[in-house]
Amino acid sequence: MSQKNNGFMKQIVPSFTWERVICRLIAAWCSFAVVNLTKKGNFFELSYAQDTSLGRVFLMTAIFFLLYSAINVLLQAFETDSWFLVGAATVCVIRWLSVYENSDNRFLFMMATIVVYSLFVMYFIHKNDLLWEKWQPGKKTVWIVAAVFGVFSCFIIAAITCYRYLTFSSPNFDFGLFVNMFHNMKETGLPLSTAERDVLLSHFVVHISPIYYLLLPFYFIFPSPMTLQIGQAVVLASGVVPVVLLCKHFKLSGKTTILMAIIYSLYPALSSGCFYDIHENCFLTPLLLWTFYFFEREKYPFMYLFAFLTLMVKEDAAIYIILFALFVLLSRKKFLHGGILILSSLAYFGIALSILQATSTHYAELYADATPNPGIAGPMINRFNNLIFDSAEGLIGVIKTALVNPGYLLTQLFTTTKNGWEKLIYFIQMFLPLGLIPFCTKKASRWLLIVPILMNLLTNYQYQYDIGFQYHFGIIAFLVYVAIMNLPELKAPSRRTLISFAAVACCCMYLVIVLPKYTTYSERWESGKDTYRKMDEILDTIPKDASVCCSSFLLSHIADREEVYELKYHENVGDTDYVIFDKRYSVDKKQLQAYLDQGYVVKEEHDGMLLILEKGIE
Repeated sequence: MSQKNNGFMKQIVPSFTWERVICRLIAAWCSFAVVNLTKKGNFFELSYAQDTSLGRVFLMTAIFFLLYSAINVLLQAFETDSWFLVGAATVCVIRWLSVYENSDNRFLFMMATIVVYSLFVMYFIHKNDLLWEKWQPGKKTVWIVAAVFGVFSCFIIAAITCYRYLTFSSPNFDFGLFVNMFHNMKETGLPLSTAERDVLLSHFVVHISPIYYLLLPFYFIFPSPMTLQIGQAVVLASGVVPVVLLCKHFKLSGKTTILMAIIYSLYPALSSGCFYDIHENCFLTPLLLWTFYFFEREKYPFMYLFAFLTLMVKEDAAIYIILFALFVLLSRKKFLHGGILILSSLAYFGIALSILQATSTHYAELYADATPNPGIAGPMINRFNNLIFDSAEGLIGVIKTALVNPGYLLTQLFTTTKNGWEKLIYFIQMFLPLGLIPFCTKKASRWLLIVPILMNLLTNYQYQYDIGFQYHFGIIAFLVYVAIMNLPELKAPSRRTLISFAAVACCCMYLVIVLPKYTTYSERWESGKDTYRKMDEILDTIPKDASVCCSSFLLSHIADREEVYELKYHENVGDTDYVIFDKRYSVDKKQLQAYLDQGYVVKEEHDGMLLILEKGIE
């Protein structure tokens, strides 16, 4: 009998070490928290769950503790406590982050959650290190997981942006003008638009972006604004392919490659950069990643091809190629290829700026009498006015300031127009999902690959340091590239810790920043789809050959015509066949009266939807 008792005790005692007991208690408490989250109300309010007695807390925690203890005794070969801990914590985190109110405190709550949850995940990995080492996914598994997360990312981006369009939430700037441009590209082959600057002109007078022609065949087959939204999602998601290939080139393990693919697919700034609809910048991320990959593989013809395509995205894309060329020169000593990239990019940049300046002057003179704003186009250097002492110097003034007064640059690095923490938050949002791995290198030349972020930190143009806009797509490619390069040089424990932390931070931020947008717009569509469909039906009755002036959020739904203008900026009252007001918002009575005085008559009026004026017949 005593031998049986001794055997029984030997079986039980290992399950009740101090470490396991503490871990099991925390896991049991987290499990109780999961159950308690089923209560009605908001957990972030003090009154939430206050009707729960402490006796119930202790009782349910004890029940979970006993249950987990029994399982641990039966399965001593496995670290079951760590599984229960991270499982319960994961459910809590998903619930907390997905429903937390959209307030000023949201970012700080997210950071606190990431810190605590990361500790649980690190402990889980530490206790299951043998399992981690044993798991060696093959190439097929890597590609399947990468494809699944790439498709998921593509779906979420496409769904959010398409719902934005369907719910009349996409304004003229910056979506309606592109719908109008693609319609004209389909009809004439030229990137013309009247919605961008209130006159007929080429979009390439504002930005030189011939890369848009890559989407034209798809728009030609499916001439819908949603084709552009889906196209942007596919372009960005496709970047997961060069990410996996770069990981393979640097001989990263299958599980590290999977985590990098997940991080890229769920990178919050990548998805949220689409929240204001399609922009040419979306091409920067995959094109730059392909450029980096073919450089590493020494397949230089393809490297030059993708570098050229990158230049076709936008005039300032040359800066990215120049910075990459400097890395090629200083880090890899490839003087020929680095020199060719620098010289060709500088030449292109100079020519592009000259063209923009010349066309700006031309159109300003051409439309001087038609618009009160002669600054129709041209390089948008004013975004860096905080670094230019003499406006006549243009971009040279930025370089001069950097050379003669570097201390001033530091004063601007985290200065914002609101004198707040926006730039610091932006910095965290860009680097935390990568676990700060881009900084983990002893090779100074690689810091050149982090330099592009200065373009967004040194400006006071608030949209450039906001991940809700498109100005960081090129920067993301550089940060992912340098992170992949740095990983193989880290010691195994550090590499495992940092890449795991990066994945945790990335997923948590994705829950807070991206998925709520999907919920918001999908619910908006479900609650008002009859109204939105009716609005589309009404707008479809407007003749396709008629010129239209309309409210911003209506424009993309009626932009498939030669002439369409945004009501807010249109100065030539009385020159369009139709004027359409969005009655979901208050109608400017003074503006309405101005059109009525010009002889317009009310054609249709739909309460809560549209007010359509038609030009009267004399």
